[in-house]
Amino acid sequence: ASLASAQKKAAVSGHVKDSLQKPMAFVTASLFKEGQMQQPLKTTYTNDKGRFQFSSLDSGSYVVVLSHSGFAEKQQNVTIADADQDLGSFSLSPATANLQGVVVTARKPLIEQADDKIVFNVENDPTSKTENAIDLLRKTPFVSVDGDNNIQVNGQSNFKVLLNGRETAMFAQNVKEALKGFPGALITRIEVITTPSAKYDAEGVGGIINIITKKKVAGYNGSISAYYSSIDWGNINANFSAKFGKLGATVYYGAGGNTKDQLGSNFSQTIPFTPTIFTRRTLEGARKFGNFWNFGNAEFSYEIDSLNTLSTYGNISGGNNRQVSNQTFTTDFSNGTSSNSYFDLTSRNEYPTKSVGTDYIRKFSNNKEREFSVRLNGEFGNSNSFLNSVQDNPGTDRFIINNSKAVNRQYTIQSDYIQPLANSRKIEAGVKGILRRATSDFESFIRYSPAEEYKVNPANTDNFSYTQDVYSVYGTYSFKKNKTTFRLGARVEHTEIDGDFSSSKSFVKQSYTSILPNLQATTKFSNSYTLVTSYSQRLQRPFIWNLNPFVNNNDSLNIFYGNPELAPQTIHSISAQNRIMKGTTFASLTLTASYSDDMIVQYATFDKATGVTRTTSANLGEEMQVSLNGNVNLKITPEWSVFFNGNVRYNRVRNKEATAQVNSGVGGNGNLNTSYTYKKKLVLSGYGGFWRGPVSIQTSYPLNIWYGAGAGYKLFKDKVTASLMAANFLSKNWDYRMVTTDPSFQTTNITTMPFRALALSLTWNFGKLTENVSKKKGVTNDDLIGGGQGN
Repeated sequence: ASLASAQKKAAVSGHVKDSLQKPMAFVTASLFKEGQMQQPLKTTYTNDKGRFQFSSLDSGSYVVVLSHSGFAEKQQNVTIADADQDLGSFSLSPATANLQGVVVTARKPLIEQADDKIVFNVENDPTSKTENAIDLLRKTPFVSVDGDNNIQVNGQSNFKVLLNGRETAMFAQNVKEALKGFPGALITRIEVITTPSAKYDAEGVGGIINIITKKKVAGYNGSISAYYSSIDWGNINANFSAKFGKLGATVYYGAGGNTKDQLGSNFSQTIPFTPTIFTRRTLEGARKFGNFWNFGNAEFSYEIDSLNTLSTYGNISGGNNRQVSNQTFTTDFSNGTSSNSYFDLTSRNEYPTKSVGTDYIRKFSNNKEREFSVRLNGEFGNSNSFLNSVQDNPGTDRFIINNSKAVNRQYTIQSDYIQPLANSRKIEAGVKGILRRATSDFESFIRYSPAEEYKVNPANTDNFSYTQDVYSVYGTYSFKKNKTTFRLGARVEHTEIDGDFSSSKSFVKQSYTSILPNLQATTKFSNSYTLVTSYSQRLQRPFIWNLNPFVNNNDSLNIFYGNPELAPQTIHSISAQNRIMKGTTFASLTLTASYSDDMIVQYATFDKATGVTRTTSANLGEEMQVSLNGNVNLKITPEWSVFFNGNVRYNRVRNKEATAQVNSGVGGNGNLNTSYTYKKKLVLSGYGGFWRGPVSIQTSYPLNIWYGAGAGYKLFKDKVTASLMAANFLSKNWDYRMVTTDPSFQTTNITTMPFRALALSLTWNFGKLTENVSKKKGVTNDDLIGGGQGN
């Protein structure tokens, strides 16, 4: 009897009510061991009668914590012996934003919302330690990722990715490769701003993704992780963070790519609709593809005193990709004959980048929300391509070498000021200058037999220098009236462009000023329902790879080149975003409409006299787009989480120069992710998704589908996590099919690549961190991007 009594488990229960004594459902109830408040032992939620219960508890001292969005947290100490305990009723009071003389510490839910952003608290997701940033973005509200890791924000492919609130060269050139290699173990939260205020640059139509990797800690920690898949793709990452006293440091480095060349195939077929030198031209054959990427970042911050912080940082990133193709051209003629030629191409692209910067942030003792900052940044990158081809024809052979070396420099200085006013009003203002310098040194060599020497092709050899200076000033005014917070803002940007071709003595000059209004209203009808309406006008400027006039003519009948006279694209957008936050469930439904009459589009023209297809870009598109975006993030049980992001989109695009050329269609995407934690050690996960891109003037994109399932297990006192994931296990290969249709021709392109994969990852976490809660009085202000946390 004594032994049975010692082994008896007890239960603790209670009821939760609001200030009107009505039962509160979906209140988070967490049970902590007394003195160990970092990680709850158990978490549950109140039912529709406001009741919660923890069962099977050992004797000892505990703390029950009750929390709910919009209400002040409540704690209750409880001592367990061997009898069940009913703690009675608890009453939660609405939280106030005007607390004085205290520090507020909250246990954050998986999804949080503010007037201008949604926050995904990654560190609360049990699978994040074994996933990369791409995997985490699949679960993030308003973000969509397809099976080839292409990203959209709020249904748009034009967006910006920031790291700790800053632009970085790491995400400037090949964003999906950088995010694919960025380990989830580094990330504490992801912020998504779908309607950026006038504070942010006009570029980035869909919004802003801000990846936060740091928090206020004392001590040190780090992790080392490795990943390898059966399709010979792998990576390794290491990071280290420390903070002692006023000095903090964060260092990390990652590298990865294909351990050996990936095998695939290409198929391309062009059929003219008007009489020309051929009736059909088909290219098909094998290809080998490989790549390497790496990135590293080091940041040091110093708290000069309680109000002044100085930080400096630098990062490197980049890598290369390479491809070897051995293909056959089959050309069919109108007389019924055909001919074969052989096309071998070796290509290599390099994109190394690095950046350095420093930030100074000053807060003010009379009001912690008042802030002045100055930020300096320099980015230095290269975008080089080297192509070598051999075309073995029935008549004259053709040997081509095309090299292009592009150097990109960008220097940024900005200053921002935030002035809070009485009655929940606030003014923000700032200035910014971006100086971009780019050069492209391209050259082309040709010969017609192995016995000849290569000769320079002057038509495709030149040096192009390009400068783009953007000067901007902005201001926003926010205020609250009844249940609605209004944000009124505008940004003025003046752009100067100067392009110069050395050999041809030709020039490109542009000068324009853009006035960009930005309006938003956030109405909180209740603690669970919020409506956000907005109007914005934004820009999308062309990049150097859109402008570079270098001609890729390795295939003599299919050539590509940039357009140095491209102007920016302007997008007008209105949206109504409905958000529901109830307990641990977040759901949203957003209706967005946008219009652009100077859309940058890539288009192809077909010369029926020569059979040559030329592809470039121009501001000749007029597009109207309407989309409905839905997001659901919920915990079915404390152990089982489900995430869904989906988008249905209709767009209609017209060629302004050839008005009869109109294309329209329905596209969309969806991502479903789920994870289940069993006894805190084993995490089971699965995902699936589909994607169809919006139509362009000439091109329609395929429906692509992907899926996977896996498991992760924690070892050695949770210091090591091992995971096994099976992806796309029903299909060995994947065909990506694009069809380009024009009144004069149709081209079908199919790229086949490995699809099925089995992947293994290992992560080792080391070190010890404790929350470094400041003893200064005040409430941490979290309305800035990155939460205003600079250390």
